[in-house]
Amino acid sequence: MYQRWFDNQTDTLFEKGMTPKLSRYVISDDPHWESGLHVHDVETELMFVKKGVVRLTIDASSYVARAGEIIAIEHGCLHSVASDRESPATTCTCAVVGFKIRGLEENRIMQPHSCPVVSRVKNINVLEGVLQELDDLLLRQGNNNPAAIFDALGYTLTALFYENFKSAYRTGAGYLKKDALVKDILMYLNNNYRQKITLDHLAEKFHASVSYICHEFTKEYHISPINYVIKRRLTEAKLF
Repeated sequence: MYQRWFDNQTDTLFEKGMTPKLSRYVISDDPHWESGLHVHDVETELMFVKKGVVRLTIDASSYVARAGEIIAIEHGCLHSVASDRESPATTCTCAVVGFKIRGLEENRIMQPHSCPVVSRVKNINVLEGVLQELDDLLLRQGNNNPAAIFDALGYTLTALFYENFKSAYRTGAGYLKKDALVKDILMYLNNNYRQKITLDHLAEKFHASVSYICHEFTKEYHISPINYVIKRRLTEAKLF
């Protein structure tokens, strides 16, 4: 027999009333799947690579993740994710929102400039078990379960990811502080990509020249503002 008492009066990880809510769950298993460049305003994506190799770009830096590894993509990051052609990937992605870990900004699980890929995953069996439970609930039983069940699983996953990423190494490569104007333009494009957007419109709105906006945005994100809008629309069309 084994018995242990727990102190459930306080939550030492999350701020009061700000625990994770599961907003989206995605299984990507098509051999040639890719997300295209996009940004999430508030969602943080927690991704587990079940099989194969994933190639991703986050804020102009490139990474590779392999089977058994985890990836964190925090909100506000311009990113794209794709299955490797030679070693097709299967991934499980949970998007979580509405949380605040003590000592970090809202909806973030990593310290600034941390590597978004962890290779040696702690408690990987527990993590895989949570994802399997999500599969069972959604694929076999449908979406009729109480929201509290899904939020509990989202809570568990966020805590597991945080435990892995809190000691993730940091790197300066590819993680230069963004010009505030460029980041503001990125967020504006992400929020308004369905609207008609021109360079003249951006220049007027942000009180900067067309040439400056194009140069700085392309330098930071390796894509022009207008091409970002086009790719954002294509990405949205694929998802829905």
